[in-house]
Amino acid sequence: MLKRWLGRIRGPFLYLVVVGLLTVGAYNGLLLLRSGLESYQPLQLDVEPVQSLTNPDGASSTAKPGTADPARPGTTAPLSNRVVVVVVNGLGLDDVESLPAFQAEAFKNISTGANLFTGPVQPTSPALVTLLTGASTELTGGFRLDGSSDATTAPDPRLQLQYFDNLFEASHRSRFTTALFGTQSWYEALPPGQADFFATFDNRQPSTDIADNALNFLQKKSANFVLIQLPALGQAQTEFGLNAPQSIEARQNLNTALARLVGDEIDLRRTTLIITGDWDNSVRAGDRYTVPLVLVGQAVQPGEKTWGRQEDLTSTVAALLGVEIPRHNQGRLLSNLLSMPAVDQGEKFLALAEQRQALATAYRNRLGLLQPLAVNDPAAVEAEKNVKLAQQNYRLGSYDGIEGVIDPVLRTARTDMEEARQEWFAQVRWQRAILAVVLVALPLVVLLFWRSALGWIAAATALVATTLPYGLYWLQGKSFAFNSTSFRSLLETSLWRAGLSLLVALLIPVFLFDWAEKRRKRRRGRIDLDYQQIADLRRPPFPLNRLSIFAALLLAWLVYFGAFVWLVWYYWRFGYVAPLLSQPPVLPDTSANFLQFFALNHLLGFALMMVPAPLLLVVLYWFKRKLRGDSSDAQEEQDILQRPRPGAEAGIVKLG
Repeated sequence: MLKRWLGRIRGPFLYLVVVGLLTVGAYNGLLLLRSGLESYQPLQLDVEPVQSLTNPDGASSTAKPGTADPARPGTTAPLSNRVVVVVVNGLGLDDVESLPAFQAEAFKNISTGANLFTGPVQPTSPALVTLLTGASTELTGGFRLDGSSDATTAPDPRLQLQYFDNLFEASHRSRFTTALFGTQSWYEALPPGQADFFATFDNRQPSTDIADNALNFLQKKSANFVLIQLPALGQAQTEFGLNAPQSIEARQNLNTALARLVGDEIDLRRTTLIITGDWDNSVRAGDRYTVPLVLVGQAVQPGEKTWGRQEDLTSTVAALLGVEIPRHNQGRLLSNLLSMPAVDQGEKFLALAEQRQALATAYRNRLGLLQPLAVNDPAAVEAEKNVKLAQQNYRLGSYDGIEGVIDPVLRTARTDMEEARQEWFAQVRWQRAILAVVLVALPLVVLLFWRSALGWIAAATALVATTLPYGLYWLQGKSFAFNSTSFRSLLETSLWRAGLSLLVALLIPVFLFDWAEKRRKRRRGRIDLDYQQIADLRRPPFPLNRLSIFAALLLAWLVYFGAFVWLVWYYWRFGYVAPLLSQPPVLPDTSANFLQFFALNHLLGFALMMVPAPLLLVVLYWFKRKLRGDSSDAQEEQDILQRPRPGAEAGIVKLG
């Protein structure tokens, strides 16, 4: 009896073991994929120093004596004597609209601002790296997909700043002095000796205390580039929540500090004050979040807000100081926020074009690719013509249209870097195509030759189940990018989407199961029609075993559509089984990796939901038969071959 009982539970036991292994595999697959993506190191680029397009013999002819090295190529005419950048951790657009320090009419009349798009991954590389270098995550790496936990494999800001040129280095090359007021972590991230003066504070230090120290320094000493970090608001929001009493108190303290900074304690006729945030997830534009930017002081053109990128701050600060634009900068110049003569505007856009072309050239050299001009690429040829035209106009004194001529050059350089990344991946992609197609098509070929109606229904059910979460996610109004939802939120909400999708998909076998069984009987009838006709005289028993087989087939097809196809697709695109075995020299496409996470998250949900799925399928099918009027198992007629013959009970004869 024990052997018979063990034989009955062997199938369900093996099924639960497989589901458990799938759950563990999907969960660890998410962790490994996340660790692999976060482990990308900074891309080491050797960018040659730029040469002045406006003065081939050296620096700009309009450079002011004593403010910059006149023999330093790439420098431009300074627009401000001193630039002070204030980075408020956790500062959002709603804060700028509500803080009284920004709402005074006198302040509005002399200030301007912008909304800056942050990077495509939440959260992006630390603001210190982005704001000082102007480089995006495709160069710096080190991003975290889950902001609530640290990435143990991501490079720290110190390593990133070690490989990339930044505003502190550019200021020193022009013999300018620098200062930093911020947390110990920001100071330690800077390479040694880059801050001529520094003062460090705790993350919970009130903003007024840091502002007091910075104002005392600015009033007594001189530094051309000053970076001030106010971390208290972001720390309070992280620890206690956005609207907690501690966060409200930190916001009020921040308002007091900002009121002093934008007040009359700093000579704004000789100082440009820039206030911005590092990261804010309260306002989203498209698939990216935005942070505020406020400018006031020397060389600032008061006006309406505009749009930009977080990387744009680097080139804008370099233009204000007149120093060489950091060589790894990918940002633009927010020229409509600055008040400058046309000659200076033309000079700075020419310097920006030269820096951007040098970066694109170094990027292709790092990947071992041909330069676009070497193959007469039309876009590159047109960009070169635009640079020469802008240079000629500058020398002839026609400055007004230079920005419009240079804009296509900047767009071409950025597009070329994106195309170079895809070109590097595509070099051997055709060699992987055959293997990828074979791997994807092999299960489908087996299904085709198997000719099992139940197998086809299982494949269709799995396809519907794995497709529906994409539709549900789209109906939520979210885009398929990391900024549309956090990594943790995706993991938490994938369970109900997977469950709902699987429930809807299970209606397919409920309605088509009988058709599959009839088709199976017809195929058997071709072999032994007489037996089939006799067997059809009995009422069909409840197909518990066949429904269990279907659940196992469904589980296999869920793995195929939910993970295997994505794994092969990743291999075809990047040439690796995953970003775990070997590190490519460039970052993969973040949108493509979001789909990888999306599929694995829902595969984890499907694995958990497939535990009660067989029982649910049995209940739904039993309910369907009940509505149709079929007899239950207890009322089913016996097989006529197993019935006792009439009168058999009277055939018993007693022998005397």
